[in-house]
Order: sequence, then C-alpha cells, then structure tokens
Amino acid sequence: MTGRHLGDRIHDLLDHRLSSEAAAEAMAHLEGCDDCAARWRELRAAREALHSSEAGIDLRFTAQLLDRDRMAEIAQQETRRRARAARGRDRRPAVLTLSLTLILVAVVGAAYVAGAPEDVDPGLSAQADTAGQSVVSMDSSSLREEGVSGDWIQPDWQSTGFIPVKGSVREASNGARYLAYTLLTGAEPVLVLEQQGRLRGDRVASLPRVDAGGLDAYVVSTSPSSLAWQAGDIVVALSCSCALDTLEEVAAAFPQEDEPGPVDQVMTGLGVFADALTGH
Repeated sequence: MTGRHLGDRIHDLLDHRLSSEAAAEAMAHLEGCDDCAARWRELRAAREALHSSEAGIDLRFTAQLLDRDRMAEIAQQETRRRARAARGRDRRPAVLTLSLTLILVAVVGAAYVAGAPEDVDPGLSAQADTAGQSVVSMDSSSLREEGVSGDWIQPDWQSTGFIPVKGSVREASNGARYLAYTLLTGAEPVLVLEQQGRLRGDRVASLPRVDAGGLDAYVVSTSPSSLAWQAGDIVVALSCSCALDTLEEVAAAFPQEDEPGPVDQVMTGLGVFADALTGH
C-alpha cells in the first residue's frame, strides 16, 4: 500500500476485518504515511475513549469514529490511479470479458460439433438405395450444358471426351442425399455416386490405394471394379464392369479438392444454426 492512502481500510484494520497479510501490509504503510498514521491514532484513541467512557457512550468520540469526510478529502488529493487503488479494482469489465469469451468458445464448440461431416462408407455404390426418391433429374444435355449444382463435382466433359448419359439427385431410405449419374468412356458405362460427408477411416484403413493422376483413391472392389476417394467435403465412388484402369482414368479427370479443415467445419455448423433459426 506504499504510495497511496489507506482510506476506509483504516476502519477495517481497526475492526480486525483484514487478513493477516493485508493487516501487516497496512501497518507497514502507517509507518511511512504521516496522514494515515495520524488518522489511525485519532480513530484508535476514539475507540479506546469510547470503551473507557464512564457513560459508556461519548458522542464526540463516536462522531470522530464515524467521520469519513476527512478520509475523502485526503483521497481527493491523490491521483486518479491511486484513488482507484485505494477503493479497490473494479473487476466488472474483466468478468464481462471472461463471460463473453466463454460464450464465444461454447458457440464455436457447438458449431464445430454441428458441422461435423457425416461418415460415409467407401462402398457407397453398393450401399446407395437406387430405388430412393428422386429429388432432381437431369438428362445428358442438362449435365453437359448446365452441369450439377455447386454441392457436387464432375469432370470437364469437353476436355475428357466423356459422355454423360443421365443423372439425378436422390434421397436414400436413411435420409441421406446423393448424386447418381452415368457417363460413357468409349463404350463403357461408369456409374458415379457422390455424397457429402467424410470417408469412414475404419473402413478405408485396410483398403488398397491407387494413384489416379495424383488422386489418392481406394480400391473398394475388383469385381465389379469400384473406387472411392475424398474430394473436398464430398465422397465420390465409381463402379463399372470394366477394368480398374478405366476407373483410374475417370477418377483422374475429376477436380482434386482438399478436405475441409476445422474452420470450414465451424462455418458449416454456423450455417446449420442459421437454417434452424430461419426454419430452412
């Protein structure tokens, strides 16, 4: 407390309301501060006189004991910084900041969980319910000229020479939506299935891998031939009754995208919250 006045803490010291450490610090301050030391002597004398008065109550000493105006005058002479120190630090801004930080952390954590991609089995082509309800149907012209929506990916038809036959966005019996379309590579039809989510790590850990033009794909089956890989937030699966090399050629023609990171997952979760609030 050196360098500032004790203020109302003198009363706490006199009434033994300070901890032993704070009391020791206050007593050390009295040794170096004449104003506080004088006030301490006055209050202690008033207290002693009050207890020793024959009448039991001396109103003059009681008035001195309760007089805090003088301490306020002393405090007015201090700098604003020292006055704040004498009154004690206002912790409300720190508490508010901490509360807002905890709320932000909770919201980000909840958004991260809500934005977690669905685990998709690499055998998507075998698991997909092709008898599911069709949501959007596309013919060859629609696939070639308009393409599919931004939620899905497809090769560049013109540069690859592949021919799209037909496609549709369908909803499987478990509620998952996927894109199914067929393309021709020469005379070989290849079934393409796409679903938003993330490849199940426990299912792909033991699968063979192939390098399809820099694309890391998993060999799901050789009879019929089937490949699967992660393209951004989409799992793509190819299958056909052709050689595996044909599927590798088709896979290499697809855009290569990185898997979404934590920030993308949080943003997806915030989008889920927004849709829930707006009823979409």
